[in-house]
Amino acid sequence: MTVLSLLRFVLSDASDREAFEADLESMRRLEAEQPGFRRAEIGRDPRDERRYVLVSEWDDVEHVRAFEHHPEHEAIMRRWEDRYAEPFEHRRFVPWVRPEPPTEVTR
Repeated sequence: MTVLSLLRFVLSDASDREAFEADLESMRRLEAEQPGFRRAEIGRDPRDERRYVLVSEWDDVEHVRAFEHHPEHEAIMRRWEDRYAEPFEHRRFVPWVRPEPPTEVTR
């Protein structure tokens, strides 16, 4: 099973974007060392330089949760909590099961 994690950050106007990007890069290096990590991509909105999206791929939910609670990761996340223009939403994982195609009804 593969798990995708999607994070969306919108920095306040007063936030130091260079420092934020340096912290994102530190987290990328840290997550690359974690068990179950497959890959990650970071993007910035070309129309709003305060808006970032991070997508990462993991082997399973337990690996994502372990990284989420890694002390270094938690410290970086806490550092930025009051520097977002929008509250950072902590969303939890919900299992997704591919729906079965409808069966034909014969008469």
